[in-house]
Parts: sequence; C-alpha cells; structure tokens
Amino acid sequence: MRKILIALLLLSALPAKADRAADIDRLAERYHSLGQLDGAVLVADHGKVVYHRAFGLANREWKIPHTTDTVFRVASLTKQFTATLVMQLAEQGKLQLDDPIGKYVPELDSGIGKRVTLHQLLNHTSGIVDYANFPGFWANRLGEKVPKADLLAIMNRPLEFEPGSQGHYSSSNYTLLGWVIEKQTGKTYSEALDSMILRPAGMQRTAYDAPDRIIPRKASGYVRALGEYRPADPLWIPNVGAGGGVASTTGDFFKLDRALAGNALLKPESKRQMFTAYVKDDVWGDLGYGYGWLVGTRTIAGKPRLVHEHGGNANGFRTLVTRYPEDGKLVVIFLNEGNGNKGPEIYRMRRDFTDVLYGQAVAQPKPSLNDVLAAEIRQAGADAALARFKFLLAQSDTPEDGNALNRLAYQYAEAGQAATGIAILQRASELFPRDGNLHDSMGELYLALGENAKAIAAYQRALQLDPGNTNAAAILKRLQPE
Repeated sequence: MRKILIALLLLSALPAKADRAADIDRLAERYHSLGQLDGAVLVADHGKVVYHRAFGLANREWKIPHTTDTVFRVASLTKQFTATLVMQLAEQGKLQLDDPIGKYVPELDSGIGKRVTLHQLLNHTSGIVDYANFPGFWANRLGEKVPKADLLAIMNRPLEFEPGSQGHYSSSNYTLLGWVIEKQTGKTYSEALDSMILRPAGMQRTAYDAPDRIIPRKASGYVRALGEYRPADPLWIPNVGAGGGVASTTGDFFKLDRALAGNALLKPESKRQMFTAYVKDDVWGDLGYGYGWLVGTRTIAGKPRLVHEHGGNANGFRTLVTRYPEDGKLVVIFLNEGNGNKGPEIYRMRRDFTDVLYGQAVAQPKPSLNDVLAAEIRQAGADAALARFKFLLAQSDTPEDGNALNRLAYQYAEAGQAATGIAILQRASELFPRDGNLHDSMGELYLALGENAKAIAAYQRALQLDPGNTNAAAILKRLQPE
C-alpha cells in the first residue's frame, strides 16, 4: 500500500512540472512572435533541465536557424570565468586577493597600482576608469586591435573614487585581472580557461573567441533599429579579453551552474567569497557586487530568494544568466541581437520564466512601447503617432525607465530624423520627469539641428535634475562662455 501511495504521489507531481515547461514555452513563443526572443533559452529546476529550446535565426543572410547547441558571444558573462580563474590561483597560493594590482601590472601609475587590490577589481570597487564606456574611446576602431598602451592610458586616469568606498561597474577591472592570470599561469587567457575551467567542467562548446579561431555553430550578431535588422559591427575580441571574450551555449552554462553547485571548480570558502555581496551594484541597484556575479535576494512567490545573476551586452548579442542556488533553479537566455545596451526585454523574460518556475501566474507579454511607437510612426507619420502616445502606451509594456525611449530617439536621429527623436524624448520626459539624461539627450539633438537656445535650456534642465552631470556642465560652459 505504501509503495502504491508513493507512486501516486510521484505521478501527481509530474503534470505540475510538465505544465510549467508548457507555460514557459507559451511565454517564449509569445516573446519570439513579438520580435524580442531570437536565440536560446534554458530553464532548470532542482538541478535538472526542464526546458531547453531555440528560436529564430543564427544567421539571417543564410536563414540558418538557431539550435540549442548554437554558440553565442556571452560578452560580460566572461567575467564569471575570470573571477573563477583568479580564485583558483588564490587557492594554489599563486596570488593573494589583497595584493596590489601594481605587483602584476607595473605599467599602472603607482598611485593606482599601490592602492587598488585584486579584491577591489573583482567586486568593482577599484575606482579605475572604465575604458569600455569611456567617451569616444571606440570611435572608428571597434573592429581594430587597440594597443595595450591605449587601454592603460584610460586606466591611468585619476581614480573616480577612493578604492573600496563604493561600487562602479568597470570592464577595466577584469581586463587587468586577465593580465594577472596570464602572468601567474604563464599561459594565454584562452589556455588557462581551457585547462582550468572548461575541461574540468566538461564545457565542450565553450571557447575564448579569438580572431583566428573557428568556433563551429557560432551565431552571427545583429542590431535591430526601427524594426529593421542589420549585421552588428565587427569586434576585435582581444580588446575586451577577460572581460567579454568568451563564446558559449546555454547548455554549457547549465554545466557551469552544476560545477559551481559542487566543488569541481572551487572550494567552499572560495565560493563563499565569490558569492558575497560587498557593495550595492550600480547596474540595476537591487543586488550587490560579488566576484563576477551580482548577488542578493529578490522576493519571488512571497518569499526572499537568494539570487546570483549577471548579464552581458555586446554589439550583436545580449545574454543573461540567473541562478537561484538554494532551490537549484536556473534561467539562461542568450540572444544574437543587441547594440551594447542592457535592453529591458531580456530581464522581463527572466522575470516571467522565474515566476512560472515558482508556480506564479504570468500575464501575456505585451509588445514593447518602442516597437509599437516605431510601427505607428512608419504607418501614420511622427506627428500623428506621437499625438496617440498615451493610447499606444496603454497597448504596450510600460517601460520601467527612460532608457529604451532614449535609445529609440537616437535611432531616429541617426536616421536623419532628429526632430522625431526630440519629440520622443519630450514624451519620455513626461513619463519620467526626474530623468535628467533625457534632457541631456535633447540637448545633443537640438545642437545637431543648430538650435542652440533650446539646447542650452535642455542641458540646464539636465544639470538641474542631475548636478553630477559633467557632460551637461561642460557643454553649457562651451555654449555660454563667461
């Protein structure tokens, strides 16, 4: 009788898991139909894959579809590998986390090299200027080899803050750590990655995406603007190296999750250090910086849940991995579309897939406001479309901030329609009246049209809302000389 009861209980549990996989599939299908999901999705529960499917095209020119074995550039998810390599070297006694970075990179100015530690690089509290987002740094050379001296010139600029006092995401930190790994292993970053992580974890579909390396089944990257796709600009991978140079699959990231759940890669104390939130993150602001991961808790299904998460954004790709380690749950989403900005759509997908995993009801996804607005502008013209802005807003997924509309405005400006871009920014500023960056962008587009008086007013408003906006202050100083 007891055996029969146990069997019945097991059978009764099966439909719930099957239903959840079906619910995830319906959501993924909807996101794909909205043009927001072209790539691969993997969802795991209690350490088992419950959903794994691919959507759309890995190569649009040849109409080659994605598979669950498609390889994507994972961009900043590379930082997880770099942090793991550093912790392995610490376990081997080849470095200490409180070592100053100048011990390994003597080209750094002594005021930086002696003050910043490896620990502060790992958790983004170094204060070192981020070359990846430095204004003008990539102009006309994204696909060219950038000399190490040029990277160091940015890193040797005055520190943004006292090391350890606050957090600011910076790819410079992980480029420096990559140089440390090469120095202490005597290997290239790619060789160290292969021997110390990929082979032990059985990650056979993951590789450092070197320019001279052929990676089978690797997706092409695309940028979508105003509803149209174009190939992403080429990227010289060694420029981003240990901060963004890895290519992988959703399936291999499940293997990484399982390796981190055990002790195959790191000892328990190393994992404790890696998954400690040392300072509040400045990406989304709800988690904290660990080593190569954002760490914290989110309330899901009425309870606080431990979260390990990181996203990656590159020209042509967006990626996101979210672990719920206490429950053995995992959501991995890789897309081969992106312009280097953290678009909100991939985070909405993660939220919805997570809610389904935890048994929550999820509403049918709506189209993004950007897509609805751009389609209406194509059909009816900018003036008519923007006159219906509130109606269109009600038909779409309401944005959480002004970033997406800001990007849409720039897309119109780049297409020679700066006036339309300004009109979009004006509507966005009504939705988000405290967002100074929207006014900063308005100022830039007004300048492009030669309307200096309006540009001055926009920059003044930007500075009023955000007194720390150095860009607005500098431009106002230029436009209003004493």
